[in-house]
Amino acid sequence: MNKVYQIYYIGISNFLDRIRDKSTIIITLFMMYISYLFFPEKNASIYFSLNVSKDGFFYRGIYNSTWLGWISTMMFITTISLIGFYFTNNSIKRERNLKIGEITASMPMRSYDYIFGKAFGNFLFLLLQMGVVILITIIMQFVRGESYSFEILKFLRPFLLLGIPICIIISVIAIMFENLPFLSGTLGNVVYFFVWSFLSVASMMTANKGSLFFTDIFGIKAISKIIEEQFKNAFNELQDLKNFSIGNSGTLHGNIKTFVIDKVDFNFNIILERFLWIGVAIFVLCLISIIFRRNLLIIKKVSKKDKKVREDESYKHIKNRTLTPIINKRSHSNDLNIIKGELELLLKSAPIWWYGAIVFLSFVILFSKGDSNSKTLIPIMWILPLFIWSKLGAMQRNFNMEGYLFTYKNYRISQLIDSFIAGYIFTLIINLGVIIKFISNNNFKGVLYILMGAFFITAFGIFIGNSIGSSTVFEIIYIILWYIGMLNGMPYLDFLGLTQDASNMNIPIIFSIFGVVALGLSFLARSNRIKNLYN
Repeated sequence: MNKVYQIYYIGISNFLDRIRDKSTIIITLFMMYISYLFFPEKNASIYFSLNVSKDGFFYRGIYNSTWLGWISTMMFITTISLIGFYFTNNSIKRERNLKIGEITASMPMRSYDYIFGKAFGNFLFLLLQMGVVILITIIMQFVRGESYSFEILKFLRPFLLLGIPICIIISVIAIMFENLPFLSGTLGNVVYFFVWSFLSVASMMTANKGSLFFTDIFGIKAISKIIEEQFKNAFNELQDLKNFSIGNSGTLHGNIKTFVIDKVDFNFNIILERFLWIGVAIFVLCLISIIFRRNLLIIKKVSKKDKKVREDESYKHIKNRTLTPIINKRSHSNDLNIIKGELELLLKSAPIWWYGAIVFLSFVILFSKGDSNSKTLIPIMWILPLFIWSKLGAMQRNFNMEGYLFTYKNYRISQLIDSFIAGYIFTLIINLGVIIKFISNNNFKGVLYILMGAFFITAFGIFIGNSIGSSTVFEIIYIILWYIGMLNGMPYLDFLGLTQDASNMNIPIIFSIFGVVALGLSFLARSNRIKNLYN
């Protein structure tokens, strides 16, 4: 029983520590907004919801407890299986960053207790987000006013059946990625995004084909099949419905057909599948506990050379010294040195193979014919620097150097803009092949948009680093922008203007304006932090 208590208290402490972080506010507000957005009113101009349409008509159920419960559960599963991973994939890393890993590693507890406790903490955090979705969805039922009869059991059934298992599974996946060295960083974040995309699409597209068990890790196939059957039972014209999507349905002009869903029958196999996946998750957690080593909690081992220096050093009492006041007048500028130093840090943070990949892609783009091949390769080039962009503005904070560097008054004033300039130069350097290719094709508008895209990404990285200090937040947002906008060509998110629609609508200009705003907010965040340090 003491071991159970130990797991419980490790999980509770991890949960309480996590909800104090700024990132918790971000994910909570996002889940609240999605819960609101997913249930639009009848005359809404945009329907961002479950997309089932045919012959110009949009189909959905009446907003009663049963319909809201199942649809909000689908929304929760789809959303939390992605962003929930990124927000919980740092349980062990947090202890290293907070410099308490050595204390934890020295505690008399088994690896099983620690790993299960961390997974339990992740589970509580995801469960909190599910509670937020439940609360907002209940409010939305009464706000929309299509049914005022609230039936709590019918509403909560899908959350209990499918929501809780996904929280357990994502908690374990996050722990697994964190304990595998090659998946514990930015590479793991990118790999998970593509795995999630594949499994989600495979589940949605094969909901009525009885696809293999391993494709429905998240339960999307199970809930899609249940909802699909409700549509087929309610509308004869939807008997050939094979799949549906989640997304923007556009303006409907009142062409909506609704039906009342009061009771949902589901196969017992769905419950069995969820329990099987929970069993798999627990088994994986046991394997992780076996391979887990406590030195993962320690930032760095002390070398023999450092030990010898510490043993030979004789420490003397340091007398109190009165330092001369900082001269308010700025005597000289060292901006060029700061920019040079920042740029060197960025360039040295990438391995040799990374530069090889950038050079190879640049040559392929240069010697490709037309713009079609280059536009296919540009998204690949723009995902490679993700792990560098995500550290913009937060490098000094991550290495605990801000307190030291801010004692230099000139550094306090100019470092932010110097970091931006260095990041912007770095982004342009890796895009030299693209810029030269566009110039050779007389595509000067494309060159301008590359410059604007580089401005936006650099400013956005600086903003996230200064305001939040978390590389994970930048990676989540950027991967979504990159995948939907740049790779799949959604014009509204294509900040490089690679698609013709995005170019015609001048989307990069809009993102450049966002970049200017982000840079201004970065100055405010930096000024506020300096005041907190020295006032």
